[in-house]
Amino acid sequence: MFKPLTLLMLFAAISGCQSLTRPVDYDSLLVRMRCMAIAGKKPLERDNLRYIERFADYENAMCKSSLGKMYKEGRYGVDQDFTKARALFVESAKLNPAANILLGQMAERGEGEPVDYAKARAFYRLSGKNATVALGRLMEEGKGGPQDLPGALALYLDSTERFDDSAWEAMNRLRKQGQPLSEAQKVRYQQLWMSGFLQEQKRRMGVREIFDAVNATGAAKIVKLSFRFKSDSATPQVTMLSGSGNSDVDSWVMEAASYISMADSAPLTDSSGELEIVAPLVFSPRDTRRMLFLCGGKRCS
Repeated sequence: MFKPLTLLMLFAAISGCQSLTRPVDYDSLLVRMRCMAIAGKKPLERDNLRYIERFADYENAMCKSSLGKMYKEGRYGVDQDFTKARALFVESAKLNPAANILLGQMAERGEGEPVDYAKARAFYRLSGKNATVALGRLMEEGKGGPQDLPGALALYLDSTERFDDSAWEAMNRLRKQGQPLSEAQKVRYQQLWMSGFLQEQKRRMGVREIFDAVNATGAAKIVKLSFRFKSDSATPQVTMLSGSGNSDVDSWVMEAASYISMADSAPLTDSSGELEIVAPLVFSPRDTRRMLFLCGGKRCS
């Protein structure tokens, strides 16, 4: 009996009593989302603070970060304490490296310690993609290290996950300011841009009026459009190369196409300065009740 009891006591000492009593869902998505939602809720409810503290003690990374933010801001029921905030961020980062962005922000802003851009860069690198824009900005400004515009652009483009995310916007800003793309970067830029164009086209063509007009004919309709972009424009000139044979369908398709725009991101073009995309579009009869459900009873746009 002595040996098993000794091992049990040793295990408790190593892992801590809290880990033996914490609920099985201590790190569930629901708990993480609740900690994030109630951390800044006003007016303060003491039960909310106790909930965050409890799950932070249970080693929930999001709850630790949320509690740390409360101490950093000195609101929501706790006094401002940068030391406690930093300690909670350090513990959170051990569980989830993405939390290093919070330590980077404190170093960059000089919260509770002198401003240290080099340290901020290091923390942003440890944080991964969610700190791409913050790290790239320091590289652009030459803070915490040498100014590196090509490196910042490469960082943004490599971290872009979709056409219009924050990394894309930062990259496109540098590109428009004259920072050139390498041949490999041009390929990636165009792939991401084309993916964004297809999503924009799908979104704009998913309107109730088009499907009402197609349903009225009782047959599938094919329309071929030409989208012609200039190198300095993100809005195309749209031409109907071949119609569906139904004036209502064609009219609604052209109206929907007139709203297509790639915000401030023009495509890359060849020496002609233009890019033409020819798009055959197929519209099949659908249940408009389904379209109304998808669009909340209103026109999809």
